[in-house]
Amino acid sequence: DDIVFCPHNDINIETASDEVIAQAFDPIEQGNPKYNSNEYALGFFAAIVVQADDVSLSLNGYSIAQCREHALMQRFFAVIELASAPFTPGIGPHNFVSTTFTPAKNFELTGPGTIGLSSHHGIHGNENENVQIKGVTFKDFEVGAVSLNNVKGLEIKNCDIPNNRQDVPILGSFSAALKIRPYLKRLLETNPDYSMTLGGTVKTVTDVYATLVSHIANVYKDVMQYGFIDQDAHPDEYQLYNNPNQVIDGPCYVFLVHGKGPAVGGFGEMQATDISALSNNVDILNNNAQNIKCFTNEVLATVVDGFVQNDARGAIMQFYNALDEVYIGMVEAAGQYTYTGNANLDAQIMVGKALSQTLLGDNVLQTSTNSVGLPLVDWAEGNNPSFTPNFRCNGDSMHHVVKGSIMIRVEDCQGFNIRGNTIDDVEILSKGPVELCSDFHKGASFLDGSDRMLADLRGISVAAVSAYDDSLSTGNDASSISHNTITNLHSQSANLIAGVDIQGFSEGVDIENNYVNLDATVGVVSDDKWVGLRIRQSASAIFVKKNNNFVQGEIQEDRRKLPEYHPRPAGETEWPNNGCPYGH
Repeated sequence: DDIVFCPHNDINIETASDEVIAQAFDPIEQGNPKYNSNEYALGFFAAIVVQADDVSLSLNGYSIAQCREHALMQRFFAVIELASAPFTPGIGPHNFVSTTFTPAKNFELTGPGTIGLSSHHGIHGNENENVQIKGVTFKDFEVGAVSLNNVKGLEIKNCDIPNNRQDVPILGSFSAALKIRPYLKRLLETNPDYSMTLGGTVKTVTDVYATLVSHIANVYKDVMQYGFIDQDAHPDEYQLYNNPNQVIDGPCYVFLVHGKGPAVGGFGEMQATDISALSNNVDILNNNAQNIKCFTNEVLATVVDGFVQNDARGAIMQFYNALDEVYIGMVEAAGQYTYTGNANLDAQIMVGKALSQTLLGDNVLQTSTNSVGLPLVDWAEGNNPSFTPNFRCNGDSMHHVVKGSIMIRVEDCQGFNIRGNTIDDVEILSKGPVELCSDFHKGASFLDGSDRMLADLRGISVAAVSAYDDSLSTGNDASSISHNTITNLHSQSANLIAGVDIQGFSEGVDIENNYVNLDATVGVVSDDKWVGLRIRQSASAIFVKKNNNFVQGEIQEDRRKLPEYHPRPAGETEWPNNGCPYGH
């Protein structure tokens, strides 16, 4: 039978209290001993967790999907997770590994059948070996159909992607509300008389918690009843959380293959010198993707004393709405900024102050990602009237680097074959950037840190890739992008729409027999945003055969030499193995 994953304890939204609704999907708060407090700290992260070798799963014409309720309340999720935890040890907004991280090896998924609704991925994994996915339909995923990091041997073949999810009711700010709530509850339980001045009013932890929980419950009830947040009934919730474009407000892919660690930084520039950190032997063959819509919401990150301000779960303290181009949670008059607050910010700041006072005690909640600074807290309390927010641009709601949207992305990989795929009818709904930046994300483009790719769109992008071995010769040893058809890619505010983009110090790739026609009304114009094939200046030994048809032309930038010493950059431009960039 078809499977719909919905672990909600049969909530009756007509009778359930706001708090019951707000914590209904949290196995740890429900006290279920079956679920480890590390692995499941962010809730049920998958419908199926595969942490064994030699597993074969046949869909037999059926489907597996997340229910709408869980997709709303569980914002990080994969229908199938190919490991015991969603992150490797020491990576992510939480330490997800209690004892041993166990990835799946020799996993096979076969259709016909459907991997359906997911608030993040259809299939996600780290450190896997020998993964085969054949004849499967992926639809209604928000971030990507398949996303694998540091995979050794992968075949995705004959899969159909008729659409991604296009009825997403909320922004990433709603996830921030969900994830800060347990911290605020812990403060309420341990310090019930706690209070502080916020926006000129003394607020108790009871007040702030009740407001946050009410916001969460109101959104849940509205979305379950109407499919969207009721602006008239709940204007505050609508202002904070409503998603006007109805698609995921962050990175958007069909297939993503990356090296070790999550793909949260900029595009790879130099391949990792440690070959164990590289994906290899990747085949993406004869898949069909169409009707994909994406949107990136740039969240301007407030910087205090050189550090981005994010809460205990890594969510950005958001004081500016780039969609409507208005301040939120503060007002400005004559160059002076006054904190007014909202449900999210009040909760984040109160928890941040309590953490600085070591008031939350020992519990399962991990707090190392919190970076809420005392100058920000003082300002919110009305004690720092000279405070002026500085914004760091080029990040999303978790301060992951904005890279636009890519349908097939392969990065930090040795040996791949992207062949026979069709990509058609992709639309990017992102608007252009705003001009309030004091500086830019330290993990952004190696070539230009101020390059903001909000609305940029790439059909196929490879970066920091190489041939199957070090010979870099043509023939059987070269990686290959061939016989792909890419048509009808649209993005009104883009600086770049590329059919195939070769980035970073990539080498040893054959490009042959591809057809790219991004827009039937656009030809070859040297200074426009459309380009059929772009080869960036760092790439070498990229062999472009004459049998390609790039209707919008080709750009091969002037070659930039590889530096003598070229390990993966760390610190100022990237984080080791793409660890999450909290505070940077």
